[in-house]
Order: sequence, then C-alpha cells, then structure tokens
Amino acid sequence: MKTTYRIPAPYAEQFLHMADSFVCESPARPERFMEKMKRNRGAVAGFTQNGLDENGLERKNPVIVALGDSVTAGHFETLLPKDPEALRTHFERMLRGDDVLGEITDARESYIEKFRLALIDKYEQTSVSILNAGIAGDVLPMMCKRADRDVLRYDPDLVLINGSLNWDDETMGDASAYKALLKGLVQKLKAETTADIILLTPNGDLPNNLLEPIGIPAKPVTTPARCEAIREVAWEEHVCLADVRAVWDQAKEAGIPWEALLSNGVNHPSVEGHEVYARVLMKLFED
Repeated sequence: MKTTYRIPAPYAEQFLHMADSFVCESPARPERFMEKMKRNRGAVAGFTQNGLDENGLERKNPVIVALGDSVTAGHFETLLPKDPEALRTHFERMLRGDDVLGEITDARESYIEKFRLALIDKYEQTSVSILNAGIAGDVLPMMCKRADRDVLRYDPDLVLINGSLNWDDETMGDASAYKALLKGLVQKLKAETTADIILLTPNGDLPNNLLEPIGIPAKPVTTPARCEAIREVAWEEHVCLADVRAVWDQAKEAGIPWEALLSNGVNHPSVEGHEVYARVLMKLFED
C-alpha cells in the first residue's frame, strides 16, 4: 500500500534544506566500500583489469545490508481505528496473527531505496544491492541475535545499523545497556567481515499514544540518551556515523513541529523524512 502522507508546506522545503546544509561529523568514511563502487563494473576480469577474487571467482557486485526496525522496513501511516471498541478488536486480531494491517508499508519510499538510487547516481558504472533486514517492532537485542542469519551470511561490503527507536528502558536497561549491545555488534561485524559500518541515529520520535484509547499508556521518550550512545560507539570504534537525529533536532529548534514530520504521529518519518535519511547518508560519500 502506498503512503500518501506528505509534510505540510513550508516545512518540507525547510527540512530538506537542513539535510542538504548539514555538516557531517563522522569519525570515519566508508572508504573500502567507496573504492569498490568506483572500481566495480559488473563485468568479467578480462574486461575490467580487476582480476579474480581470492577464491578464483569473478568479483561480486557491492552488497549492502540494512539492519533495523520499522523505519528501515518502510512503514508509514497507522491504520488503527480511532473508535476505542474498534481499536480493541483490531489490536486483539493483530495479536492473534489475523490478516489485519496495523500500518502502511511502502518499501518504495524507504530511505534505503532512496540511498541506493543516490549511490547509483554517483557511481553510474556499477550495480549495487541493498538487502533490507528491517523488521517492524524489532529491538537491538533481537537484531544482534539475527546478525548471523540476516547480515554475516551475505558477506556485505557495507552494513547500516538503525535500531534504537523501540528500546524499552524498563525491560532492557538504560542507555549504557544499549551502548554495550551496540558496541558488541559492531565489534562482531568488524571481526567477521571486511564491511564498512554506518551507525545511524534515528529520526525524531514522540510518545506513542496510539493505544491510549484502550488503556495502554504512552511511555516517556528516552531516545536522546541512546542517540548519544550511538555517537559514542561510532567514535570509540572508528566507524561511520550518519547523525540523522541532529537534523531533526535542528528542525525542532527552527520551530518545525515534529508532529508534522511524522507520518504516524509517533516515530515513522514521512517520505521527506526518509529523503533526509538518504541525504545524510550520502554526506559520507562526498569527495
């Protein structure tokens, strides 16, 4: 189902301009991946002077894996009814696994697709694939558990990690617990792959009040502390940082209400918000 939500004018133009003027402060650049994108032609060794790989095979086209939650998966507006009784029934059916939808999914408009297209524009001589390992509702502990299945087995050249929005301080611990998990995941990827790694801070988020009509209260937002943890891990592990949250904070300081930037009013960015993600990522590829 295609998303139809768009940021109201004039916020959209302001928001995208902020992404374009954003100064990327990252401890590293994806140098190995950039070099592969520059050199790869998707052709046999005799045509490219690249030679075969260490296994005597033609060199593969660059592969990216994006590990994340509903934002990476491309989820947008909520489809939950407003009426409390209808909402309760709808939610109960979702929990039972019935074939009912909770929100619009439109992978065509996800930031990883926009990022892939931007890479193609910059490196026109090569193909590049992005494996979407975003699962709605997922949390970092489960992402760590599925890293072998969803990331390592694909021998990626670049890994994106964007998994901080769904963390629950009450059941999982504070930002220090999050940082320890993220750091362990980064160290695992560094030890078992040659991939460049990009850590993303998330888009802005607000208290999730979607289920308040049926008595499920919204929890306080604790994302800023995890954003700091992500930045710390990037600098400590010398991996790339795409600080998307910094652009959202700038928008808030400029008087742009985050409610207008979120397609579900809680934590799913609009199409323009996904474009901001892609533009911030591409800052790492500037010459």
